[in-house]
Amino acid sequence: MNVSTSTLGVRRRKANNQNIDDEENAAVLKLGPEFQLTQITNKGEEEQLIALNLSESRLLIRAALKERKRSKGDKQYDYDDDDENEKEDEISNMELAGPNSSEITRKTLNFLSSFARFKNQSSTDTVEKLLNDFSLQSSEPLHPFEIAQLGTLECEDAEEAKSLIPSLANKVSDVQLQSLLTELRKYQTLS
Repeated sequence: MNVSTSTLGVRRRKANNQNIDDEENAAVLKLGPEFQLTQITNKGEEEQLIALNLSESRLLIRAALKERKRSKGDKQYDYDDDDENEKEDEISNMELAGPNSSEITRKTLNFLSSFARFKNQSSTDTVEKLLNDFSLQSSEPLHPFEIAQLGTLECEDAEEAKSLIPSLANKVSDVQLQSLLTELRKYQTLS
């Protein structure tokens, strides 16, 4: 008889129904320990939370994969490029990830290629600056999660943004938010 021993003797955590108030809720920014504003590094040092939008994640993963290719001696990745003229499709993502990469890496690249709003480094940097400046100008500074969501979601108007990111409701006016969304749309890369 084949019996998996991987879960033998493992105690599963049971849901604690006593404290429903402690439940995670993005609408009020109860996001769990991964999203605390102050994070502890592996070296035990404190640093501020950084939350990436999909465009930043895409650039970061692609840069890491290119660096890995460069370090292995692949001449195709010996020069710096801005990804502006680079063809990006499923086949190019497979080539970038390499033959030994996991299926998860390839699927992640394909997902980010499809859904990242800002495709090149310059527009992503500009958007990051816009979002950070907007956060500082708000009546209450925005949480990094809210900033990342504004950079990821393609909201048409302030009402839609506040319905998708409810924690923005009492932090920014509709006029300010609409102005930001209009500005973000200027830097969006159309595919």
